[in-house]
Amino acid sequence: MAKQQQQPFEATLQDLVYSVDSGLGQKIIRTTLFCLFVTVLIFLYTARQFRGFDTEAAMDYAQLGRNLAQSGQYVTQCVRPVSIAQVSAHSFDGSAKLDRHPELFKPPLYPAILAANFKFFNLIGVDLFPESKALQGKYPAEQLVIIPLNHLFSALSGLLLYLLGRKLFSHKIALLGTLTYFLSDIVWKDGLRGTGFPVLVFFILGATYFALLSMIHRRERKPLWNWMSLFCLSILFSAAAFLTHYAAIAVIPGLALFTLLMGTKTQRGGHLAFFYVTLILLVVSPWLLRNYQVSGSPLGLAPYTALIGSSAYPDDSLVRTLKPAFNVMSDFGLAKAKWKKNFNELYENGLTSMGGGLLIAFFMVTFFYRFARVYVHNLRWGIGLSIALFFVGVGFFGKEALSLYHIFWPFVILYGLAFFSILLDRLDLNIQLYKLGLTILVVVLTALPLIVTILLSPAPGLPYPPYYPPFVMRVSEMLKPNEVMCTDMPWATAWYGKRVSILMPKTLDDYYEINDYRKYISGLYITTLTKDRPFLSSLIEGSEKTWFPVVMGRLPKDFPLRQGFGLNKQDQIFLTDSVRWGADQVTKGGAGGLPQQEQQPK
Repeated sequence: MAKQQQQPFEATLQDLVYSVDSGLGQKIIRTTLFCLFVTVLIFLYTARQFRGFDTEAAMDYAQLGRNLAQSGQYVTQCVRPVSIAQVSAHSFDGSAKLDRHPELFKPPLYPAILAANFKFFNLIGVDLFPESKALQGKYPAEQLVIIPLNHLFSALSGLLLYLLGRKLFSHKIALLGTLTYFLSDIVWKDGLRGTGFPVLVFFILGATYFALLSMIHRRERKPLWNWMSLFCLSILFSAAAFLTHYAAIAVIPGLALFTLLMGTKTQRGGHLAFFYVTLILLVVSPWLLRNYQVSGSPLGLAPYTALIGSSAYPDDSLVRTLKPAFNVMSDFGLAKAKWKKNFNELYENGLTSMGGGLLIAFFMVTFFYRFARVYVHNLRWGIGLSIALFFVGVGFFGKEALSLYHIFWPFVILYGLAFFSILLDRLDLNIQLYKLGLTILVVVLTALPLIVTILLSPAPGLPYPPYYPPFVMRVSEMLKPNEVMCTDMPWATAWYGKRVSILMPKTLDDYYEINDYRKYISGLYITTLTKDRPFLSSLIEGSEKTWFPVVMGRLPKDFPLRQGFGLNKQDQIFLTDSVRWGADQVTKGGAGGLPQQEQQPK
């Protein structure tokens, strides 16, 4: 009897040992080690490369998320004069609503994700937004929420990439593609920017994966609820991508084309492609309606950014003008001239150099090769259409938009590695070690920028000039929470200073108009963004000439802000209407008759 009871235990023990050695246990161990490798890579890259936000978009998104968390409204504290004009023109009473100014440039999903995380940390008692006196090291909200959140979505994108690669090709290509993705410098660099780019990639990969599953199940004649539920998930992910960044507009026609091509004689794909686009528009229609109500345009002011840097609006003069004169015909000519210049730059330094240029070469060759699996072949054409539309459209916009071609990097990896694997098979190498060596070489060459960044490149310094949180916070805190500031970097004072901040208008007359008729401005903060402009072409003869006396410290007689001081050897100047600081904060003797603050960034 005892012997009969002992046998099952021995069999169970043998099964356990076997599973650890070659079954489920081995998969768990390998997966754990891979996750540990990715985690170490994330911590190492972040610790070496992140010193704080250094882009306008990152701070703008962050302050939008905080405003949404605290007020429940999608409003901005970074107010641009062109936005003042549009809101005033489309409001019932002509008010610009500066205290609750609606955001007109960026869609809301990424700020909403940030807001949810900000609320969570607030519930557990973590102060993400300290005052200047309590700030130690990096800004907590960036270090604890924004950067980890972006890295989390990069990791989730890697998981979706594996699932997509396994469905399209094989477990080997999927695993190799995921490894290559995590070893790509652009993946983690985009995460450190804090602009929500990994969130956009995640939703695009999700929309593609669920569209692929849906069309495969439909061809296999699985139950309607099966493939239709996946189809609806693809629609939701596509709408989420659009509400994360408007660049996702280029991806939607590609997936619609894939849906169309997956149709057969008995299963038409045309109506599905139509419903795909229509239902996405239906999901995002509340957002489009909101924009139209507050600005007269379904996409707000985002389309007008195509004019930034054009001959009529050099540099950032478009967003700084209080009286824009938009005209469809003339504006299109300006945008077209800008497109020609940007497209050449993007072609030379963008797509062709992505990932070192090796995998993109393999990817481009796949358009001359016919894959055996029809869904692999059709999805490739959908991706090709999206890339073509993206490059046609992105040339109209600025540098931030030019970097968005990275959204196609996961697809380039999968198709590039798949074609490389086909080439290896065609070589008919009998020694597997050769195949392994060539595969490792491709992965290493793709990962070389990451290796150089971590091991050889010097660590970046503080993002000063002009972004140094203690300066921004100290200056902003001199104003009361309900007072308004004017500055050349309102995204920074809105994020770090938590004050409503108006971008310096194009002319001093526009400044007076805002101050006299819109909202009293209690402080003016000028940084190296203005002081480092070309002296003759901008400050004396160009669009900045009316600001030249103020920048040089020779204030006009009728200028309302007469008190101030300089920071960091007059690199920055703060002006206000009264003395708001103590004697221990400043020392006499600053240039232009202004006292000079002693604290400097290290």
